[in-house]
Amino acid sequence: MIQFAVMRVRLAQIVVLAFFLIVLVTGLLVYKDYGIPWDEPDQIYIATQNQNYIFHHDPTLLSIRDRYYGMVFELPILWLTTYTSVPRHLLVYLVFFLGLIVFYFLAQRLLRSTWWSLFTTAMLAASPRIFADSFFNSKDIPFLIIGIAAVWTLVLLSDSIRRRGGGWSLAGLVILHSLMSAAMVGTRIPGVLIIPLTLFVLVVDLIQFPASWVKIIPAFAGYVVLTTGLIILMWPILWNSPLTQFLAAFDKMSRLPYDISMLFMGKYILASKLPWNYLPAWVGITTPVIVLAGFLPGVAGWLRLFWTGWRERNTGLPRREQLLNTQTLNWTIVILWLAVPVAAVYHYHSVLYDGWRHMFFIYAPIVLISTLGLKTVYQWLLNLIHRPIGIRIGFGLLMIVGLAEPVWFMARYHPYENVYFNFLAGNPATVRSRYEMDYWGLSYKQGIDYILAHDPRPQIRIAVANNPGDFYIKDRLTRAQQARIVEVRDPSNADYFVTNFRWHPQDYPYPDEVFSALVRGETIMAVFRIQGVAKGP
Repeated sequence: MIQFAVMRVRLAQIVVLAFFLIVLVTGLLVYKDYGIPWDEPDQIYIATQNQNYIFHHDPTLLSIRDRYYGMVFELPILWLTTYTSVPRHLLVYLVFFLGLIVFYFLAQRLLRSTWWSLFTTAMLAASPRIFADSFFNSKDIPFLIIGIAAVWTLVLLSDSIRRRGGGWSLAGLVILHSLMSAAMVGTRIPGVLIIPLTLFVLVVDLIQFPASWVKIIPAFAGYVVLTTGLIILMWPILWNSPLTQFLAAFDKMSRLPYDISMLFMGKYILASKLPWNYLPAWVGITTPVIVLAGFLPGVAGWLRLFWTGWRERNTGLPRREQLLNTQTLNWTIVILWLAVPVAAVYHYHSVLYDGWRHMFFIYAPIVLISTLGLKTVYQWLLNLIHRPIGIRIGFGLLMIVGLAEPVWFMARYHPYENVYFNFLAGNPATVRSRYEMDYWGLSYKQGIDYILAHDPRPQIRIAVANNPGDFYIKDRLTRAQQARIVEVRDPSNADYFVTNFRWHPQDYPYPDEVFSALVRGETIMAVFRIQGVAKGP
């Protein structure tokens, strides 16, 4: 029996290692397949201005439009791409990969199961939109990952106070969690949520374990002081009048002023006038169904923890087994990790662009809650039916099928994972007329590469519908390739017109479509050869 248990543990370890190896190798193989998104040149420019401010005392940073963007990730990636040959998109993905490892350890703390933790991590990795953004989105993906690390260190800190530290010293955890908290705030201003969340946990621990005040009070004070200092250190704009600049950053970033038009449910709306259902609708139609299926049961599972804790409290168990015991508190952290930012969006009427990418950082708690729900249903079925083998096989198959759907999409439509929609979005062949598709403009890469590969002429006039096409030509092509391309603004003067249909979901009048990218029957990018232009061989 003991030997069988050891074999199971070893099998689980092998599967976990294999999973992470597959994820890493996949990223190494495909990171070159994505074009340049809208925001990448701006992010590089902002990082450059921060660098000039730090090392050359250049005051330009203090007056540029986007001066309040955090630089915790952007500065290191600027330095690495400047002084090494590691590509930017690969660096972003490696951060995501490391975040998956941390997410796995966080899931283990919460779920106390290797297999359930692995399944949770697989759901995060196999979410098509998250996977695609993990190669190029240097704002929202690092914020998601640093948020995971900050919550993990918070759980470790609380567990350490409750004497479940697993070898971590309290002082070391305070330092580590302060570092992660400051990094979260210094990446994006919504990261400030980690500070009240941490204070909430410490206050709960102090109320429940007043005899531990000698540990909690110093931890409380040390966290506040150290986190404040690290935020200022990590955020160069704060070096000039920290409090004033921080308040200005909070005000501006909670009410982003750039009012663009976006396609939502077949109508164009302004980012400043989002309907109440904008966020839940986008989450609902772009999240794999397996994640959605477990969410409400997960909330019910969290509430059940309170009931279990209350029942045990009334059976004369020791004081530590209270209504808000360790497990319940940890899951409450996850619930607040999701609920607080969502409430803030509605309170501040925050602007969200292009779907819900600004809120990707709440996807981690969504996945964790969903897994709790699936585990709750699984345990309920075991108690109800009393056929453990059948339940395990059936539930295992159900989860495999649930994961297979997004994985199949990612394999079938790579590198267009960023336009994933589930069945709730309606007819996939008409989704372009109702929702934004390739709003990043990544697919310009495939269109422009096709032209260069199939038209041998030394000079080719190309018109692109919007900026990402221009970014790809200027920043990603070799000098020899750039020399062959003459960019023109008017498609009528071009040999080829390339479009990703942003702000123009309708078909174009050009009849000679020579190349296109199709996802589930919908064209997300097209290359048109303009009539009257001599055709190549």
